[in-house]
Amino acid sequence: MATINLGAIKFNWKGAYNSSTSYAVDDVVSSGGNSYVCIQAHSNQAVGNATAYWNIMSSAGTNGTDGTDLTSTLTAQGDIVYRDGSGLAKLGAGTSGQFLKTQGASANPVWANASSEAGKYPFHAYQNTQSSALGQSTNTEFVFNAEWYDPNSKYDTSTGRYTPGETGFYYVNAGFTINDFTGGADYVYPKLLVNGNQSNQYGQGQDGGATAKARIFTTTSAVIQLTNASDYISFWYYQTAGGNRYGLGSLCYFQGFKIA
Repeated sequence: MATINLGAIKFNWKGAYNSSTSYAVDDVVSSGGNSYVCIQAHSNQAVGNATAYWNIMSSAGTNGTDGTDLTSTLTAQGDIVYRDGSGLAKLGAGTSGQFLKTQGASANPVWANASSEAGKYPFHAYQNTQSSALGQSTNTEFVFNAEWYDPNSKYDTSTGRYTPGETGFYYVNAGFTINDFTGGADYVYPKLLVNGNQSNQYGQGQDGGATAKARIFTTTSAVIQLTNASDYISFWYYQTAGGNRYGLGSLCYFQGFKIA
């Protein structure tokens, strides 16, 4: 009757290979990062003799390339690490108020400063009393005679003109309330002009042409480019309601600032 050795029906881990140890079939050893199983009992047969005494069970993989130690790359709180053309690089922490600016796929990111132009030369003018009578069916420059603020003195309450004295792009907005619209033929057209040039009417709109109303409010806004330091922006209107129409006090305003 056959004898079964219950201890030999599984692999027997023997640890690292030792030339002075006797090995039996199914003993398993490690050497050089690999593992080997004994296929013939022996002693002092190197694991490299794989065909007669050992079969390899598993092989060590090829070592990968060590990554960059980012801890040594970063030197200050706020540092940014990015990949440039030759590997990882560091962008320092920058200064307070800057923002991170990307420059496309072929250029490295940089710290950039927010525009110092946006918000320059703000003003808010308004009409604090009822205006004089507005001309009928004629383009008229309206003068807002009071201001809430104008820290750089760019708006003139005597001419109604906003003259920032600097080229660039400006956002301007105006609201205008006029009285006594009596029927379908009564219209008002608000607009913004540069240097009074009627050829370029920025933000022109229209209201009216309805049943009688005690007053109508219109508003207009525009982004306007000034190309000369002497350029100015002013609010104009055109109305067809009649000769006894007025810009109503505290219900008319003109405001703006530079954006770029």
